[in-house]
Amino acid sequence: MIQLEKICKTFNKGEAAEIKVIPELSLTIAPGTFCVIVGANGSGKSTLLNLIAGTFSPDSGKIILNNTDVTALADYRRSIFISRIFQNPLQGTAPELSVLDNFRLAALRTQPKGLSIGTTNSFKDLVAEKIKILKLGLEDKLMQSMSSLSGGQRQALTLVMATMDDCKILLMDEPTAALDPRSSALVMEKAAEIIKLNQLTAILVTHQMKDALRYGDRLIQLQEGNILRDLSRENKEILKNEELYSWFND
Repeated sequence: MIQLEKICKTFNKGEAAEIKVIPELSLTIAPGTFCVIVGANGSGKSTLLNLIAGTFSPDSGKIILNNTDVTALADYRRSIFISRIFQNPLQGTAPELSVLDNFRLAALRTQPKGLSIGTTNSFKDLVAEKIKILKLGLEDKLMQSMSSLSGGQRQALTLVMATMDDCKILLMDEPTAALDPRSSALVMEKAAEIIKLNQLTAILVTHQMKDALRYGDRLIQLQEGNILRDLSRENKEILKNEELYSWFND
């Protein structure tokens, strides 16, 4: 579960360039919900994800994840709760390492690190089995470096890596923005499949209206850091293309 209680965030406070990105926002996302967030540039979408992830600290308010108050918790200490997919496929992986080594790092993300990283045959088999869900044949390329793969392949692998530990919350900040249409469709289809399979609580920030309509079971529109619209699964299912696009012409 994600609970935000009267969260406020201002950048450049006290300066001429002061920007109140989120004036006061409260939001509860139930466990297992796939929530999609849309909004114009500058509406506070990415800032909201950064606050949940711990990249930014709120000026006031509380952030509660899985019944634990994490408001003052650093981002690396929130990793026990959160996995994150970034807009740039290069951000979520170590390009100089092999696919297998990237998965080993992901599996150890929330655990104490030893002097070496083991990649046993049993672990290799586990990774290959998990990667098969992508249906890209990447289970046969475990020893290839990440840098040798396409952006779409890397982003798809990042999704699978997000489930290598006990993470229960997945944050996705425009994960298909840097991908071609075919890769974009693949990543979103697999994201929805992985979220459902692992019963994750997920937030997707996107500018792709077709994805906002097709995926998720809750749809939120942000405007100037406030929740302008909040549609349940039932209302989202009857939302038409024309109506969604009209939100940005008001």
